[in-house]
Amino acid sequence: MTHTLAAFSRQVHDILLADPGPLGRERVRTLLEDVVKDQRFADEHLGDDQPQRRLLYQDPDLGFAILGHVFHEARRTQPHDHGSSWAIYGQVAGETTMDGWEIVEPATEATPGKVRLHDSSTLTPGTARVYNEREIHSPRREGAAKLIRIEGNPNQAGPRIVWEPA
Repeated sequence: MTHTLAAFSRQVHDILLADPGPLGRERVRTLLEDVVKDQRFADEHLGDDQPQRRLLYQDPDLGFAILGHVFHEARRTQPHDHGSSWAIYGQVAGETTMDGWEIVEPATEATPGKVRLHDSSTLTPGTARVYNEREIHSPRREGAAKLIRIEGNPNQAGPRIVWEPA
């Protein structure tokens, strides 16, 4: 099935309007897995010449954002959460290892928190994963990769906390 950005964003809107919680996000994750398998959609929105991060759509009512990511080389991201928001990562091309972390020492205003690696899973083309509020994670890539990420309301998420491995 061929997807359009307009139809996809409308479906995400309708799902989250009916259920903005974890069950609604799981339904969005399933939809995203279908979208990231659509090569025409990927070719249209994730060109090799685009910036590493590009806003594809921001919902004017619910605030969620659909972002396209194109990474040309290996990259490791510091452990972080999305504040009071959430994120769903969908792999289009390449692989992304998602490390999950548990808190060892809480963060303070003056110092980052400390975390310990809890689990790792690999996103391969056609797969997606949800990270709910305050779930600490860090993506890493050994090479080029393309993703579509849906983020809750990034404008109202509050401060994101960056963590350091213990």
